Amino acid sequence: MRVIQFLLFFLFSSHLLAVEQLLFTDKEREYLASKQQITMCIDPDWLPFEAINAQGKHVGLSADFMAEYSKMMGIPIQLVPTKSWSESLHKAKARECDILSMLNESPERSAYLNFTAPYVTAAVALVSRSDVLFIDGLSALQGKVLAMPKNYIYEELIRRDYPLIQVVYTKNQKEAIKLVSSGKAYASIGTQISMLRDIQEVATTNVKVAGFTEYKSVLRVGVRKDDELLLSIFSKAVDNLPPQKTNQILQRWYSVTVQNKVDQTLLWQLLVVFFLISMIFVVRFRSIRQFNKILKEKNKQLERISQTDHLTGLFNRLKTDAVIKAEVARAERYGGSFCVMLFDIDHFKAVNDNCGHQIGDKVLIEISNLVRTNIRESDILGRWGGEEFMLVTPEMDISGAEKLANKLRLLVQDHIFPNQIDITVSFGVAEYKMGDSPDALLNTADKMLYKSKEAGRNRVTIS
Repeated sequence: MRVIQFLLFFLFSSHLLAVEQLLFTDKEREYLASKQQITMCIDPDWLPFEAINAQGKHVGLSADFMAEYSKMMGIPIQLVPTKSWSESLHKAKARECDILSMLNESPERSAYLNFTAPYVTAAVALVSRSDVLFIDGLSALQGKVLAMPKNYIYEELIRRDYPLIQVVYTKNQKEAIKLVSSGKAYASIGTQISMLRDIQEVATTNVKVAGFTEYKSVLRVGVRKDDELLLSIFSKAVDNLPPQKTNQILQRWYSVTVQNKVDQTLLWQLLVVFFLISMIFVVRFRSIRQFNKILKEKNKQLERISQTDHLTGLFNRLKTDAVIKAEVARAERYGGSFCVMLFDIDHFKAVNDNCGHQIGDKVLIEISNLVRTNIRESDILGRWGGEEFMLVTPEMDISGAEKLANKLRLLVQDHIFPNQIDITVSFGVAEYKMGDSPDALLNTADKMLYKSKEAGRNRVTIS
C-alpha cells in the first residue's frame, strides 16, 4: 500500500509542484477574486494556432494553452467573438478585451499591449506557385507582389526591412494563398505550419512552400497596457506551465498530414540544371586554369622585359641597382664582402661617329657576351647605361676583383671586333666596407673609373 502511495505521489508531484509555484501576491489574489473573468480576443481564422469554429467556440493551439492557464489562475477566460484579426486588434486597442491570446510583439503593438514571455515559436515561410523552384528569402521578392493578411506582424517588418516589395492585403491567409494560386501575387508569407494546413483546405495543387525568411514567429500573450496586475498573473502562468503539457499540446496540433508527392518531371529538370551547371563550372575552371597559366607566363615575360636591356640581354640599370642594394643588405646582416666594377668602353663615341650606330651596337653586344662567358655564375653583369657596364662580384675581395678586371680588360683588348676596330675598356673597382651605403659604394667605383680615364684609359683602378 505504501509503495502504491509513493508511485502516485511520484507521478503527480511534478504537476502539483508547478501549480504550487504560482504564488500570487495578496493584491493579485484580490484582483482575481474581484475580476470574475478575463476577456480574450483571438485571430478567428488561423489554424492550427487558433480559430473560431462554426459553433462559435475557440479552437486550436491557443485554446488548449488558455484552458491550462485558466486552471492555473483559477479564473475563466471568456472569448470575445470577432470576424477578422483586424477587428480583434481594434477591440484590444479599445480595451474591449483584456488579452490577445497569441501574437508577436512589435513596437506598434507595444503602444497598447504588454507581453508575456513567448510560449510558442514557429518558422516563417514563403508560399509560391509550383513552377517557382526556390525563393531565397524576402530579398528575392524586391519589386514583386506579396499577399498577406492585413495587420499581421510581417506588415511592420516588411515595411521596415523591404520597402520595395509590393504588398497586397487580404482578409485572411487562405485568400492570400488563392491570389498566389491564380498568379495575381508572386508569393505569400506566414508560419509554415499554418500555410501547409491552409493549402490543404484551399485544395490547390499548384502552390507550395518555396522558401523561408529570416523572421521567426515568436508568439506571446498580449495583455492590455493599463493592467499591470493581469500581466504579472498571466506571466506566472506562462512561465510555470509544465514542459510536458506544452509538448502534448504542440504534438496534438502539429500532427498535420502533408502528402508529399515526388514530382519526377521537376526532379529531372533539377538534375539537368545541375548537370549543365556542373559542366559550365568544369569548362570555366579549365578555362580559368589555362588563362592563369598563360597569365603567369606573360607576367614572367613582363618581369624579364622590365629587368633586361633589350640590346645586350643583360640586366638593365634598374635591376642591377636592385642587386647592389640586396648585396649591401646581405653583407650588413651576415658579414662578408663583395666588389662592384664599373667599366666603360674607351672612345666609344668615335666608334659610332666613324663606323655608324649599327657597328656600335655590335661592339656592345660582343663585349657583353665576352664578359658574360668569362665570369663566375654567381657574378651579376648589367648594362649601366650607354657604353657603361656594371659587374657585381659576391664574396670576392678587392685583390680578386682587381685580377678579374685585368683579365677582362685584356680579353677585350685582344678581341677582334667588327671592321677590325681596336676596342679597350677602363675599370673602376670598389670594395664594400661595413657601413657603406649603395650610393657611397657606386660613387667610389665611379671615382676609380674617372681616375682610369685620366691616367690614359685601358687600365684598372681600385679603391
